[in-house]
Amino acid sequence: FHHVITAVEINDGEVSYTNADNRVIIAADSSERRFLWNPKVSPHILVPERFAVHLGTHIVSKYAHIHKAFVDIEQLRWSRIVVVFRDGDEKRTVKVKIDGTAGKDKIQARARAGVNYLMVLKSSGSSFTSFIPDEYTLLKEVDDRIFSTSVDLNYTFAPIRISPPQNEKKLNIVIPVLNQAKAGSVREVAILDRGRTITLEVFAEDKSASVQVILFLWLYHRGPVFN
Repeated sequence: FHHVITAVEINDGEVSYTNADNRVIIAADSSERRFLWNPKVSPHILVPERFAVHLGTHIVSKYAHIHKAFVDIEQLRWSRIVVVFRDGDEKRTVKVKIDGTAGKDKIQARARAGVNYLMVLKSSGSSFTSFIPDEYTLLKEVDDRIFSTSVDLNYTFAPIRISPPQNEKKLNIVIPVLNQAKAGSVREVAILDRGRTITLEVFAEDKSASVQVILFLWLYHRGPVFN
């Protein structure tokens, strides 16, 4: 699991607005580091209800001008494979355009499909070095790092001809059975699983020097999958 934490504080901070008095302001940097540090030391981190009480109590107790704290926690599940991906947010998407302007006996289908919000993470095998440094750069070069991102996998199929339905209600559409469907075509039911598998395998197994490299490798390896 991992946690998404939202904390809202009610305090005597009006003077920071009306009198430009920053002595009551807790810097955003401090708040972020507090959220990173507290889970490391709290004995209640494995129980979200208790950890929220712990964190809220810490905030109210530490700062004299804070009277209330509202802490919301979302606990998100991860499932371990070669890498890990987050269960729950992944969405399968399909968009289809049916075009009968050339005639009802010449119906054409265009389809776009895929999966969005596929969360992936690996704890090693990713680096970022030799980028351009300038006066704005704070990022340090690293030979190995934790890399997590959200992947949208979308693919557009070649147009296909659809035989017009022959029954009165126009409901019966002839679609080839699986063993007649060409691999990578819109009629193939397993294409999403195969595309998803290659996405996870490339992310897990290839050493990446940048996000750009991962994007290229995904496209390079998908050729045999999608034809």
